[in-house]
Amino acid sequence: MKILKAKLIIFGLVFSALAAKAASPDQMIQAADKIRNPSDSYEMQIQVETSEGTSVFDVSLKGQDKTMIITKEPARDKGRNMLMLDRDFHAYIPNLKRSMRLSLAQKLSGQVANGDISRTRWAGDYTVTKESENANEVQLLLKGSKENLTYAWIRLWLKKSNAQPLRADYLGLDGKTILKRASFEDYKNIAGAVRPTTIKIQDVNKQVSYIRIKSMKPKTFDDSFFTTRNMESMK
Repeated sequence: MKILKAKLIIFGLVFSALAAKAASPDQMIQAADKIRNPSDSYEMQIQVETSEGTSVFDVSLKGQDKTMIITKEPARDKGRNMLMLDRDFHAYIPNLKRSMRLSLAQKLSGQVANGDISRTRWAGDYTVTKESENANEVQLLLKGSKENLTYAWIRLWLKKSNAQPLRADYLGLDGKTILKRASFEDYKNIAGAVRPTTIKIQDVNKQVSYIRIKSMKPKTFDDSFFTTRNMESMK
């Protein structure tokens, strides 16, 4: 933990120096990713609140391409686990006793898509251009550079001084139509840094869902953890 904190402090100092010299869009998006994610391997518990009800998931992530999602609540959904390998997303359906391949963009619950809790990075998945800035914010446009991403285009606003994500418009394939709007809220010190612990997602019909991070901590996983066999057997 001391090593992690030291790395975060060093990174903060480096970004402050870059900000003073007008960080590039790529540098800013990398910094934003580091704020959202504590390390290359970690676990978190999240609560998803929608008009359909409240769900709780244990989420384990390794690197940029492995995520295991275990459904904890409600009780009726236990066993409906999910696995992401690169951009392939699988879900286990207990009553069918088999797994299905789904899209990251497909709805998980309410306004929350599968990829909103499994595909956590922007850097590397998108090409980034700066559209505008003012004294406090930088507005970036992210264009998907890979297939099967959760959103093809994202317009993103970051805090200029430290690259904290503020809000985002999730756009359609034309790069113009707004599908959903997100805001990154409730910044708290968690897993060694100040991070947003709530993501509010609103669709065009003004229906709102929340993703709330209840806990987050670095954890090491073996690659063998991220298998469909484990997904199907875990409770």
